[in-house]
Order: sequence, then C-alpha cells, then structure tokens
Amino acid sequence: MLFSLVVLGFIFIIGLVIGSFLNVVILRTVSEESIVFPASKCPKCQTPLKWYHNIPVLSYICLRGKCAFCHEHISWQYPFVELVTGCLFVALFLRFCSPFDALFGLSVMNPISWSQIIVYLFSLVITFFFIAIAGTDIIEKKVSDAHTIPLISLGLLYSILYSIITFVAYTKANGFPKITIDFFLTCPILYSAAAGILGFLIMEAISRLGLLFVGARAFGEGDSYIAAGLGTVFGALLGCSAMYTNFLPIFQMLILILVLSGIIQIIITLPLLIKKLIQNKNWITLGSLAAFIVYIILYLYAQYAKWLTNDIAYWTSTVILVLLGIFACIKLIGGLKENKAEDGLYLPFGPAMILAGFIMLFTVMF
Repeated sequence: MLFSLVVLGFIFIIGLVIGSFLNVVILRTVSEESIVFPASKCPKCQTPLKWYHNIPVLSYICLRGKCAFCHEHISWQYPFVELVTGCLFVALFLRFCSPFDALFGLSVMNPISWSQIIVYLFSLVITFFFIAIAGTDIIEKKVSDAHTIPLISLGLLYSILYSIITFVAYTKANGFPKITIDFFLTCPILYSAAAGILGFLIMEAISRLGLLFVGARAFGEGDSYIAAGLGTVFGALLGCSAMYTNFLPIFQMLILILVLSGIIQIIITLPLLIKKLIQNKNWITLGSLAAFIVYIILYLYAQYAKWLTNDIAYWTSTVILVLLGIFACIKLIGGLKENKAEDGLYLPFGPAMILAGFIMLFTVMF
C-alpha cells in the first residue's frame, strides 16, 4: 500500500508543478508576455519572486494569500489551478492505467502496458491545453490560437503516429496489407481530421445563426476552433480504439459534447440572466423563458404519464413546445445583443465545452 500511495503522491506533485506552470501560461497569454522570460514576478509590484515563493499551494498557504513584498492579495486562481491539475493527473492515471484491482485496492498494483501509458500521457497533454483554454477564456473572454491550434494538431499527430506504428507492426507480422478503399475509410487519421472539420463547421453554423437573427455571432470564432480541437482529439481516441469501426460513434460523441456544453452553459448562465431580466424589468423575455421552462417540465411529465399517446395530442403539444422555444430564443438572443459584456451577462462558452470534454474523457470507453 505504501508503494501505491507514493506513486499517487508523486503523480499529484507533478500535477501541482504543471498547474503552477499553467498559471504562468494563462496569465502571460492574457498579457501577451513570453512564458519563459522574465522569471516569475508579483503581478502587482512586479518584484521577481524567490524559488520558495513558487512552491505550489504551500507558498500560497504560508504567505496567507498575499505577496511577500507588497502584501497585496494573491488571486485564488493560483492554488485552484494547481490543485485541479494535480487531481486530474491522478484521476486520469486511475482512469486509463487501471493500476489497482477492485478486490485488493491499494495493496496491489496491476502491471501497466505501454499502450495504457501512451493514452495516459496523451490525456495529460490534452488536459494541459484544456485548462489553458478555459483559464484564458474565463479571464480574458478570448480564445488564443496558441492553445487551440496545438490542440487540433495533437489529435491529428496522435492518429498519424498510431497509424504508422500499427501499419509497421502489421507489415512485420503479416506482410504488406492489401490497399483497398476500406483501408483508407477506416484509417484513424481520416476519423480525426473529419471530426475536427465537422466540429468546426457545426459551431460555425450555430454561431452564424446569430447573424441571421440579431446581426451578431452567437459565439466567438475561437469557440469553433475549440470544437475542432475536441473533434480531432476524440476522433483520434475513438478512431485508434478497436471498439469503433466506423465514423458514426465519433459523430455521436461530437454532437453529445456540444449538446452537453450547451446544457452546462444554460445551467451556469440562467441565474445571471434571470437576475438581469428582473433588474431591467424585461417581463416579456422573462415570461417567455418561464413559460418555456414550465412547458418543458409539463411536456416531459405528460410523456412519462402517457398522456400523449394520441397522435393529435402529441403533435399539437410538440408544435407548441417548438414555437415557445423559438420565441424564447429570439427574445434571449435579442436581450444578449442589447446587454454587453460589461453588464455582467456574458459568459464565455469555451469553459463549458472544455468541461464537457473532460466529462466525456472520464465516461466514454476508448
């Protein structure tokens, strides 16, 4: 058991250190500074920090959340990002390496294969860029190409390397494979690239609906690149898995991530939106939203209670639901156009997409 705890502790510490570096990446992406030079400094007084001021989490606790020089408050972002990264490193190790037997627990460690290590390391690199994207989007409400382009490239690179290794291994064992159309259609590279392109196109299409209704994009262009990165990454993971032999599950995964992102965004945004509508006395929009939510609940309950078995009742209630939804969306989008980011109503969509990506990373079998 001691050995297992040491391994988990070591992985957690590595995660804390990477999290500390991620704080630098996030903040210097916002300030457009180099992530290498100069050395770490206080963001308030600009005084270079000593090495013992940069110990993840511990330095924050020992300094009581204040700078050692100017005594200004240090943002809680620093220990939060470090702890989240450390916990994710451990959780992903347990997820992909399956080191412990359910029967014996920490007392016995299972052997870990090279394939498990490769997938685990790939998930860590993905995590690095996921956190960097979410952190930058939350602070600056912008998505940096320096984070999304490498994420897109990582998915493609992983599928390319996997395809090359698999091709070489197959050739050595069975001779040169027969080149057919199926050979290309089942290639992980194609799956990864297609999922990336599809993710970008879907987000762009949704975003440009805002131009149609209110004359402004529903989402920023950076969100489309995040969707492309999620597409190439999950396209590579599923495409390189023997469990998936066609593109349909990858397409379904991509749609599920985007739908889940929308649900997460609604859950986070709805309280702020309702508060703003009440403050502005926008009773029509508030009423349409309330009516839509109440009608959804009644509609789902009616289906559960089997009240809509009659075709006329079913289609009538469904049409009403769609019309209420369209009306509520038009009013909400119009309200979002009138209420700018400085009013506190706008929340970036990127973090919701990243959170949905993490949920899929932990729940889907690869």
